[in-house]
Parts: sequence; structure tokens; C-alpha cells
Amino acid sequence: MPSSVFSHQAPGLLLKIKYPKKFDGTALCISTFVPDIVVVIDPFFSTNLRGITHSLLGLVIYTIPLTVILTILFCKYIGPFLAKLAKKDGILTKPMRYFGIDEWDSLKEKEYNRKFYIVASYSALIGGFTHILLDLPAHATIELFFPLILQSPDILLYSIVDFGPINIGGIQIERNLTIYQLIWISETIIFGVISLYLLRYIKNHELISKWYEKIRF
Repeated sequence: MPSSVFSHQAPGLLLKIKYPKKFDGTALCISTFVPDIVVVIDPFFSTNLRGITHSLLGLVIYTIPLTVILTILFCKYIGPFLAKLAKKDGILTKPMRYFGIDEWDSLKEKEYNRKFYIVASYSALIGGFTHILLDLPAHATIELFFPLILQSPDILLYSIVDFGPINIGGIQIERNLTIYQLIWISETIIFGVISLYLLRYIKNHELISKWYEKIRF
């Protein structure tokens, strides 16, 4: 799978720029990393939670409701906080302003009415689905039809470079580069660059302020 932050958000940002009135941009972007939040808690469960979150079933029972909740929290608290932080002088805040994070305080203007929940829900569904699509060629297994988990095609499992395992402090690390891992690296770089470009595009064209002048989601 590509990197959960920046890389997975590229399709969502494209959709919001192309169809600003039809999608909730925050829900689109949040839903593109929600399926991977489970990696934090997965070690504490005996079942494969990733299998659920990266499936069509998971889109409905996991991604949509969690995305809607996180969208509200982000727009009310996290986004405005980051915007306030980005407006301060400092070496770290300069790149935040460069990519438009200083304008995220506009998110607090979002209205949580019936229209918001409808738009945020189908935005979450689409954003989560783009996550699954990008993951399909970049992982050893396919969880799309969970509870049925399939192995990826043999060509994706083919080893390009294999230097064998190495032991570090009792931990064995495989030094093996497969086709699907190469795809993961490529997607992470390519879509990460696209996401950063789109964030800068939004900043340069003052799209956030324009969106919130015309619409309330």
C-alpha cells in the first residue's frame, strides 16, 4: 500500500478540485487513510482487522462512520489548530503555509446539517474505495471480498532482489524486494508528489476561501 499520509490523498484532492460542490474535501482525504488506522491497534487483536478495513464490507461498517466522526473533529478542532500554528513564524511553519495549511481555519465554518452527512458519507465511501484500489497491486494479499482473503497474483510476489534475512538484536529482517513492494514504493513517491502539487495548487488559486464563500461543506 502507498503511504497513508500524502500519497493516498491524491485522488481525493483531484476530485475536490474538479467537483468542489459535489464532495466534502475533508471527508475525501480523511477516508483515504482511515483504513490504515487499524495498524496501530491490530497487534492487540487476534483477528486480522486489516482484512476488514480493506474490504467492501469495511467501507460500509468502518470507513464511512469513522470518517464522518473524524471529519467533524478535524474541521472543528484539528484543522483550525494547525492553521493557527502555521501562521506563526518559524522554520517548520513556513512549509505549512506554502502548502496552504494556514487556511484550514476556514474549515470551522462547515455546517453539520443533513446535507453534510449525506455528502460526507458518499465522499467517505469514494475516498475509501480509492485507498483499496491503490492497495490492490501493492500488497501480498487481496482483502477486497473479506472474509475471503486471496493471494495476489504470482507475478506481484516475484522477487526482484533477495539478499536473504539479516538478524538485528534478535529481530529477523528480510532483505527482499518483490514486484508489489516496488509498486508500493513507486505509488508512494508518485502520488505523494501529486498530493503536494495539488495542495500548492489549492493554495495558489485560493480555492479554500472560494469554496467556503459558495458552499458550506
